[in-house]
Amino acid sequence: MCIHGRNAKGNRDRLVPLPEQTLLVLRDYWRVHQHPVLLFPNRAGGLSGAKTARSPLDRGGVQKTLHQVALSCGLKKRSRPTACATALVST
Repeated sequence: MCIHGRNAKGNRDRLVPLPEQTLLVLRDYWRVHQHPVLLFPNRAGGLSGAKTARSPLDRGGVQKTLHQVALSCGLKKRSRPTACATALVST
């Protein structure tokens, strides 16, 4: 019940817990394309070409899709202002 992220931030591998609900969604997604190796195959050949794709979905496509999903769910990226204090040493 973990996802192995390779070459993540800082070029380090990570193991991330996989929630049960996410696993169910991923299984449904896999039933659509049924690629034997890739979970997210390149769909340049359309849905029918996904089964025989030789490369993964490109990073830009994943980011664009996740952005659209977040918008459709009503999620907005918010960044809180951070308070910074600098100590000035007087001489």
